[in-house]
Amino acid sequence: MTTPVIALGIDVGAGALHCVGIDGEGRPVVCEVLDLAAVDHLLGRLPHGLVVAIDAPDRRSTGPHADDPSLSGKFKKARCGEIALGRREGCWVSWVTPLEGEPLEGKPQYGWMKAGFEVHRLAADAHLTPIEVYPHAAFRRLNGGTRPPKKTTSAGVRARAELLRDSGVVEPSLLMWSHDGLDAAMAAVVARDAVRGTAEEVTCGHDGSAIWLPARQHRD
Repeated sequence: MTTPVIALGIDVGAGALHCVGIDGEGRPVVCEVLDLAAVDHLLGRLPHGLVVAIDAPDRRSTGPHADDPSLSGKFKKARCGEIALGRREGCWVSWVTPLEGEPLEGKPQYGWMKAGFEVHRLAADAHLTPIEVYPHAAFRRLNGGTRPPKKTTSAGVRARAELLRDSGVVEPSLLMWSHDGLDAAMAAVVARDAVRGTAEEVTCGHDGSAIWLPARQHRD
């Protein structure tokens, strides 16, 4: 690959993957919208070991906290990364990962997760370093722990573009990007921070799952 990409972020949807790779100066040098069948080609062009931050779980849940009485029924089946993120950051995921053996047929809300499992596998097969991210939690952390405006509104787009610029992304057209593209860019920021050793791996460690967050920013 000729572009000097140092980190890649992927926002996963059931029908499309938004991929953003940034260089050492924070410039987006990879900006692609791909289907699952095409992402393998992109991953195969990246240098071995490159960190790929994927907005999706890497595996099903083993239910490590199924007997925890402090959790709601929804989160009793969640993975450690999801539970630790909620408890430490006050940011609970909208959808918990399905349990091993849980039927997914007829449940369209899991379509993007099935795609995510495959993207994680493809990245590992390409000798890359996949990590899991949750862009909403990343934006919230960089916004001082406060939820930004809804991402489908103009205020939400402006807030996310500003947070990305504050975190070092150099791209004048961010205000014209879709919310999926902005999420992929934030994923790339987390991947970059993981390369630098400043990202935070959020987990309680029972099942090997973790959700990564960017380095904390001190905003004036």
